[in-house]
Amino acid sequence: MQNKATYYAQDIEKVADKIKKLLSLSQSPNEAEALAAFSKAQEMLTRHNLSMADLVDSTPEQIEEQVINESQRQSSWKGILLNAVCQANYCFAYRLKQSAQIKQIIFGRSVNIQSARMQFDYLVQAVDRLAKQVDGDRTFKNAFKLGAAHRLHARILSGIDKQKCAGVAASENSPAISAIVMRSLYEKLEAELKAYSEKLNLKSRNQRSSCSSEDGFVAGQLAGEKVLLNQQTGEKDQRYLPI
Repeated sequence: MQNKATYYAQDIEKVADKIKKLLSLSQSPNEAEALAAFSKAQEMLTRHNLSMADLVDSTPEQIEEQVINESQRQSSWKGILLNAVCQANYCFAYRLKQSAQIKQIIFGRSVNIQSARMQFDYLVQAVDRLAKQVDGDRTFKNAFKLGAAHRLHARILSGIDKQKCAGVAASENSPAISAIVMRSLYEKLEAELKAYSEKLNLKSRNQRSSCSSEDGFVAGQLAGEKVLLNQQTGEKDQRYLPI
């Protein structure tokens, strides 16, 4: 019989590979199909975390860190988007300034980090693509991206709240997840992240962002609202995770 460490390492690789294949559909010209794959990846991640919580050995999983980006200047809209994606993937994001460089770092369980990273990259590409499709100067487009990120952030957090209240519906091959189980999962993983952040002595800070084009910001919010984050994949009345 495999021990937990061996099983966990193999399971991480398996789940990460499936999520990667699902998100590869983001290159499809069919927007609905790509976003449906994105939502399915979210559901898969939650079911994985639940299965790991059910193992007999209750030893807490190891928390890891990964640098997502390193540059001299950080984009506010990307930071807003990353914070929401991390919450939906049971991770935490923070910035570390060293000399002239700013590092964007996330920590959490290995498979959760991998999922958050892939989904963050996907949404950044989606917002960039939407910005290229609108007319306007650089100031307008930057405000557009900020508006889209704010709207997507709000929708993602709203989806998390709905999960805690209603759970996740059953799919063709998977049972439903009750609201009680979902709240328990979030509480367990949030406690892990809080304990790790306390070791790092991290302090919560509100991210400030400025906007030089109200019209661009509003246009971006409207674009973020139209993204079908919970699009279905042919299975009637199927609901996925909050992204």
